[in-house]
Amino acid sequence: MEFSWQNRGAEVTVAHFLQQQGLSKHLCRQLKWQGKVWVAEQPARLNDRLPVNAVIKIKLPAERGLPQAAISLQPLSILYETAHWLVINKPANVASVPGPQTGVDTIVSRVRGYLLQQGSENIVPHLLSRLDYATSGVLLVAKHAFAQSRVDLAPVPVVQAKIYLAVVAGRISSPHGLITLPLGRCPTQIAGVIDLKGRPAQTEFWTQAYLPALDATILQVKLHSGRRHQIRVHLQAVGHPLLGDDLYGGPMKSGISRQALHAWQLIFRDPFTQKTTRINAPIPQDLQRLLKNTNIQYNRHCQ
Repeated sequence: MEFSWQNRGAEVTVAHFLQQQGLSKHLCRQLKWQGKVWVAEQPARLNDRLPVNAVIKIKLPAERGLPQAAISLQPLSILYETAHWLVINKPANVASVPGPQTGVDTIVSRVRGYLLQQGSENIVPHLLSRLDYATSGVLLVAKHAFAQSRVDLAPVPVVQAKIYLAVVAGRISSPHGLITLPLGRCPTQIAGVIDLKGRPAQTEFWTQAYLPALDATILQVKLHSGRRHQIRVHLQAVGHPLLGDDLYGGPMKSGISRQALHAWQLIFRDPFTQKTTRINAPIPQDLQRLLKNTNIQYNRHCQ
Protein backbone atom coordinates (compact mmCIF):
# COMPACT_ATOMS: atom_id res chain seq x y z
CA MET A 1 0.00 0.00 0.00
CA GLU A 2 1.36 3.40 -1.05
CA PHE A 3 1.03 6.80 0.62
CA SER A 4 2.42 10.21 -0.30
CA TRP A 5 2.74 13.64 1.30
CA GLN A 6 4.33 17.01 0.68
CA ASN A 7 6.56 18.42 3.38
CA ARG A 8 4.98 21.82 4.11
CA GLY A 9 6.95 22.32 7.31
CA ALA A 10 10.62 22.67 8.17
CA GLU A 11 13.31 20.40 6.79
CA VAL A 12 13.53 17.21 8.86
CA THR A 13 14.73 13.65 8.44
CA VAL A 14 12.52 11.28 6.51
CA ALA A 15 11.99 9.15 9.63
CA HIS A 16 10.92 12.14 11.73
CA PHE A 17 8.49 13.32 9.05
CA LEU A 18 6.90 9.89 8.74
CA GLN A 19 6.45 9.64 12.49
CA GLN A 20 4.72 13.03 12.35
CA GLN A 21 2.26 11.48 9.87
CA GLY A 22 1.44 8.70 12.33
CA LEU A 23 3.86 5.98 11.26
CA SER A 24 4.92 4.08 14.37
CA LYS A 25 8.55 3.21 15.08
CA HIS A 26 7.69 -0.43 14.42
CA LEU A 27 6.31 0.45 10.97
CA CYS A 28 9.35 2.61 10.27
CA ARG A 29 11.55 -0.42 10.95
CA GLN A 30 9.41 -2.51 8.60
CA LEU A 31 9.63 0.21 5.97
CA LYS A 32 13.42 0.30 6.33
CA TRP A 33 13.89 -3.42 5.71
CA GLN A 34 10.90 -4.42 3.57
CA GLY A 35 9.31 -1.29 2.13
CA LYS A 36 10.31 1.50 -0.20
CA VAL A 37 10.76 5.26 0.17
CA TRP A 38 11.05 7.91 -2.55
CA VAL A 39 11.76 11.63 -2.19
CA ALA A 40 11.20 13.71 -5.31
CA GLU A 41 10.81 10.42 -7.22
CA GLN A 42 14.27 9.24 -6.12
CA PRO A 43 14.92 6.31 -3.72
CA ALA A 44 15.63 7.55 -0.21
CA ARG A 45 16.61 6.28 3.23
CA LEU A 46 14.98 7.04 6.56
CA ASN A 47 17.95 9.08 7.80
CA ASP A 48 18.01 11.29 4.67
CA ARG A 49 16.89 14.90 4.95
CA LEU A 50 13.46 15.83 3.58
CA PRO A 51 13.61 19.33 2.04
CA VAL A 52 10.80 21.86 2.44
CA ASN A 53 7.99 21.30 -0.13
CA ALA A 54 9.52 17.98 -1.25
CA VAL A 55 7.09 15.16 -2.07
CA ILE A 56 7.69 11.88 -0.25
CA LYS A 57 6.12 8.56 -1.18
CA ILE A 58 6.30 5.26 0.70
CA LYS A 59 5.24 1.71 -0.02
CA LEU A 60 4.60 -0.42 3.05
CA PRO A 61 5.11 -4.20 2.91
CA ALA A 62 2.02 -6.33 2.43
CA GLU A 63 0.46 -7.89 5.53
CA ARG A 64 -0.39 -11.53 4.97
CA GLY A 65 -0.22 -12.95 8.49
CA LEU A 66 0.71 -16.47 9.53
CA PRO A 67 -0.13 -19.12 6.91
CA GLN A 68 -2.01 -21.17 9.54
CA ALA A 69 -4.20 -18.24 10.63
CA ALA A 70 -7.85 -19.05 10.08
CA ILE A 71 -9.81 -17.61 7.17
CA SER A 72 -13.61 -17.79 7.17
CA LEU A 73 -15.92 -17.12 4.24
CA GLN A 74 -18.96 -16.70 6.44
CA PRO A 75 -20.83 -13.46 5.63
CA LEU A 76 -19.99 -10.06 7.09
CA SER A 77 -22.56 -7.35 7.71
CA ILE A 78 -20.65 -4.23 6.63
CA LEU A 79 -22.04 -0.89 7.75
CA TYR A 80 -19.28 1.35 6.41
CA GLU A 81 -16.12 0.91 4.37
CA THR A 82 -13.25 3.00 3.05
CA ALA A 83 -9.75 2.15 1.85
CA HIS A 84 -8.62 2.17 5.49
CA TRP A 85 -11.63 1.11 7.62
CA LEU A 86 -14.36 -1.45 7.96
CA VAL A 87 -17.24 -1.04 10.36
CA ILE A 88 -18.90 -4.39 11.05
CA ASN A 89 -22.28 -5.22 12.56
CA LYS A 90 -21.21 -8.17 14.69
CA PRO A 91 -23.87 -10.84 15.24
CA ALA A 92 -24.39 -12.28 18.70
CA ASN A 93 -22.64 -15.56 19.50
CA VAL A 94 -19.62 -14.98 17.27
CA ALA A 95 -16.25 -14.29 18.89
CA SER A 96 -14.45 -11.07 17.98
CA VAL A 97 -10.95 -12.60 18.00
CA PRO A 98 -9.54 -16.14 17.88
CA GLY A 99 -9.14 -18.02 21.13
CA PRO A 100 -8.75 -21.55 22.48
CA GLN A 101 -12.51 -22.24 22.31
CA THR A 102 -13.66 -20.04 19.43
CA GLY A 103 -13.04 -22.37 16.49
CA VAL A 104 -12.13 -20.92 13.10
CA ASP A 105 -15.17 -18.67 12.64
CA THR A 106 -14.51 -15.31 14.30
CA ILE A 107 -14.89 -11.71 13.20
CA VAL A 108 -11.13 -11.60 12.54
CA SER A 109 -11.26 -14.70 10.32
CA ARG A 110 -14.34 -13.38 8.50
CA VAL A 111 -12.63 -10.07 7.78
CA ARG A 112 -9.55 -11.96 6.56
CA GLY A 113 -11.77 -13.91 4.19
CA TYR A 114 -13.49 -10.75 2.98
CA LEU A 115 -10.21 -8.94 2.31
CA LEU A 116 -8.86 -11.97 0.48
CA GLN A 117 -11.95 -12.07 -1.75
CA GLN A 118 -11.54 -8.35 -2.44
CA GLY A 119 -8.01 -8.98 -3.70
CA SER A 120 -6.37 -6.91 -0.96
CA GLU A 121 -2.63 -7.33 -0.42
CA ASN A 122 -3.30 -6.85 3.30
CA ILE A 123 -5.37 -9.58 4.94
CA VAL A 124 -4.44 -8.90 8.56
CA PRO A 125 -7.31 -6.98 10.17
CA HIS A 126 -6.70 -4.85 13.23
CA LEU A 127 -9.73 -4.71 15.54
CA LEU A 128 -9.87 -1.36 17.30
CA SER A 129 -12.53 -2.55 19.72
CA ARG A 130 -13.96 -5.88 20.82
CA LEU A 131 -17.35 -7.15 21.89
CA ASP A 132 -18.14 -10.07 24.15
CA TYR A 133 -19.13 -13.31 22.41
CA ALA A 134 -22.88 -12.82 23.00
CA THR A 135 -22.94 -9.04 22.47
CA SER A 136 -23.97 -7.77 19.06
CA GLY A 137 -23.29 -4.52 17.27
CA VAL A 138 -20.78 -2.13 15.78
CA LEU A 139 -17.07 -2.97 15.54
CA LEU A 140 -14.39 -0.75 14.02
CA VAL A 141 -11.63 -2.52 12.07
CA ALA A 142 -8.47 -1.06 10.57
CA LYS A 143 -7.64 -2.71 7.25
CA HIS A 144 -3.90 -2.27 7.67
CA ALA A 145 -1.28 -1.57 10.31
CA PHE A 146 -0.77 2.05 9.28
CA ALA A 147 -4.44 2.81 9.97
CA GLN A 148 -4.08 1.28 13.43
CA SER A 149 -0.89 3.28 13.97
CA ARG A 150 -2.72 6.50 13.07
CA VAL A 151 -5.33 5.63 15.72
CA ASP A 152 -2.75 4.77 18.38
CA LEU A 153 -0.75 7.96 17.80
CA ALA A 154 -3.64 10.36 17.20
CA PRO A 155 -3.45 13.47 19.43
CA VAL A 156 -7.17 13.13 20.26
CA PRO A 157 -9.18 9.88 20.52
CA VAL A 158 -10.35 8.63 17.13
CA VAL A 159 -13.34 6.84 18.66
CA GLN A 160 -15.24 9.81 20.04
CA ALA A 161 -18.21 7.87 21.39
CA LYS A 162 -19.60 4.35 21.51
CA ILE A 163 -23.24 4.02 22.54
CA TYR A 164 -24.89 0.76 23.58
CA LEU A 165 -28.52 -0.26 23.86
CA ALA A 166 -29.22 -2.34 26.97
CA VAL A 167 -32.31 -3.85 28.56
CA VAL A 168 -31.89 -4.37 32.30
CA ALA A 169 -33.92 -5.96 35.06
CA GLY A 170 -36.09 -3.72 37.22
CA ARG A 171 -37.23 -0.14 36.99
CA ILE A 172 -34.75 2.74 36.85
CA SER A 173 -36.60 5.94 37.58
CA SER A 174 -33.64 8.31 37.24
CA PRO A 175 -33.33 9.70 33.68
CA HIS A 176 -29.55 9.71 33.85
CA GLY A 177 -26.78 8.05 35.83
CA LEU A 178 -23.02 7.63 36.04
CA ILE A 179 -21.41 4.51 37.55
CA THR A 180 -17.78 4.99 38.59
CA LEU A 181 -16.98 1.77 40.45
CA PRO A 182 -13.45 0.42 39.78
CA LEU A 183 -13.21 -3.02 38.22
CA GLY A 184 -10.98 -6.01 38.85
CA ARG A 185 -10.75 -9.72 38.06
CA CYS A 186 -10.76 -12.80 40.23
CA PRO A 187 -8.32 -15.47 39.00
CA THR A 188 -10.75 -18.26 39.94
CA GLN A 189 -13.78 -17.00 37.98
CA ILE A 190 -14.74 -15.70 34.55
CA ALA A 191 -16.91 -12.87 35.81
CA GLY A 192 -15.44 -9.47 36.55
CA VAL A 193 -15.83 -7.94 40.00
CA ILE A 194 -16.00 -4.57 41.69
CA ASP A 195 -12.59 -3.98 43.27
CA LEU A 196 -11.84 -0.77 45.13
CA LYS A 197 -8.17 -1.29 44.26
CA GLY A 198 -8.99 -2.13 40.65
CA ARG A 199 -8.85 -0.12 37.45
CA PRO A 200 -11.01 3.02 37.20
CA ALA A 201 -14.10 2.70 35.01
CA GLN A 202 -16.99 4.99 34.09
CA THR A 203 -20.31 3.92 32.60
CA GLU A 204 -22.90 6.60 31.81
CA PHE A 205 -26.53 5.77 31.03
CA TRP A 206 -29.79 7.41 30.01
CA THR A 207 -33.17 5.83 30.74
CA GLN A 208 -35.30 5.38 27.61
CA ALA A 209 -38.42 3.48 28.66
CA TYR A 210 -39.84 1.05 31.19
CA LEU A 211 -41.29 -2.29 30.04
CA PRO A 212 -43.95 -3.25 32.62
CA ALA A 213 -44.58 -6.72 31.16
CA LEU A 214 -40.93 -7.61 31.69
CA ASP A 215 -40.24 -5.37 34.69
CA ALA A 216 -37.28 -4.09 32.70
CA THR A 217 -35.78 -0.77 31.65
CA ILE A 218 -34.31 0.21 28.30
CA LEU A 219 -31.07 2.18 28.57
CA GLN A 220 -28.67 3.93 26.28
CA VAL A 221 -25.18 3.41 27.69
CA LYS A 222 -21.96 5.25 26.94
CA LEU A 223 -18.56 3.93 27.94
CA HIS A 224 -15.92 6.36 29.15
CA SER A 225 -13.44 3.51 29.63
CA GLY A 226 -13.07 0.11 28.03
CA ARG A 227 -12.77 -2.52 30.74
CA ARG A 228 -13.66 -6.16 30.24
CA HIS A 229 -17.40 -6.81 30.87
CA GLN A 230 -17.67 -3.22 32.10
CA ILE A 231 -21.34 -2.60 31.31
CA ARG A 232 -22.39 -6.00 32.61
CA VAL A 233 -20.48 -5.69 35.89
CA HIS A 234 -21.52 -2.10 36.54
CA LEU A 235 -25.22 -2.69 35.92
CA GLN A 236 -25.22 -5.79 38.10
CA ALA A 237 -23.46 -3.82 40.84
CA VAL A 238 -26.28 -1.24 40.97
CA GLY A 239 -28.94 -3.95 41.08
CA HIS A 240 -29.97 -3.99 37.41
CA PRO A 241 -28.29 -6.88 35.54
CA LEU A 242 -28.92 -7.30 31.84
CA LEU A 243 -31.78 -9.52 30.77
CA GLY A 244 -30.45 -12.88 29.60
CA ASP A 245 -27.06 -12.41 31.28
CA ASP A 246 -26.73 -15.66 33.19
CA LEU A 247 -23.12 -14.93 34.23
CA TYR A 248 -24.15 -11.80 36.12
CA GLY A 249 -27.51 -12.93 37.47
CA GLY A 250 -29.78 -11.47 34.81
CA PRO A 251 -33.33 -12.86 34.37
CA MET A 252 -33.28 -15.82 31.98
CA LYS A 253 -37.02 -16.01 31.20
CA SER A 254 -37.58 -12.61 29.62
CA GLY A 255 -37.63 -13.67 25.96
CA ILE A 256 -33.95 -13.40 25.13
CA SER A 257 -31.33 -16.14 25.47
CA ARG A 258 -28.21 -13.94 25.64
CA GLN A 259 -27.34 -10.69 27.36
CA ALA A 260 -29.60 -7.91 26.08
CA LEU A 261 -26.73 -5.68 24.98
CA HIS A 262 -26.11 -4.19 21.55
CA ALA A 263 -23.33 -1.82 20.51
CA TRP A 264 -25.65 0.53 18.70
CA GLN A 265 -23.71 3.60 17.65
CA LEU A 266 -20.12 4.53 16.82
CA ILE A 267 -18.84 8.07 16.33
CA PHE A 268 -15.26 8.30 15.09
CA ARG A 269 -13.00 10.86 13.51
CA ASP A 270 -11.04 9.50 10.56
CA PRO A 271 -7.38 10.52 11.07
CA PHE A 272 -6.78 10.31 7.30
CA THR A 273 -9.60 12.70 6.28
CA GLN A 274 -10.43 14.42 9.61
CA LYS A 275 -14.07 13.62 8.85
CA THR A 276 -16.34 12.66 11.75
CA THR A 277 -18.65 9.74 10.96
CA ARG A 278 -21.64 8.45 12.91
CA ILE A 279 -22.70 4.86 12.25
CA ASN A 280 -25.59 2.92 13.75
CA ALA A 281 -25.90 -0.87 13.77
CA PRO A 282 -29.45 -2.17 13.16
CA ILE A 283 -31.10 -3.75 16.17
CA PRO A 284 -31.09 -7.58 15.96
CA GLN A 285 -34.39 -9.44 15.96
CA ASP A 286 -34.14 -10.83 19.49
CA LEU A 287 -33.81 -7.30 20.89
CA GLN A 288 -36.49 -5.98 18.54
CA ARG A 289 -38.93 -8.42 20.10
CA LEU A 290 -38.24 -6.91 23.51
CA LEU A 291 -38.80 -3.39 22.14
CA LYS A 292 -41.91 -4.17 20.07
CA ASN A 293 -44.35 -2.48 22.46
CA THR A 294 -42.37 0.76 22.74
CA ASN A 295 -42.32 3.82 20.53
CA ILE A 296 -38.53 3.96 20.47
CA GLN A 297 -37.03 3.67 17.00
CA TYR A 298 -33.37 2.73 16.52
CA ASN A 299 -32.71 2.73 12.81
CA ARG A 300 -29.51 2.23 10.89
CA HIS A 301 -27.98 5.60 10.20
CA CYS A 302 -24.71 6.69 8.69
CA GLN A 303 -23.61 10.25 7.97
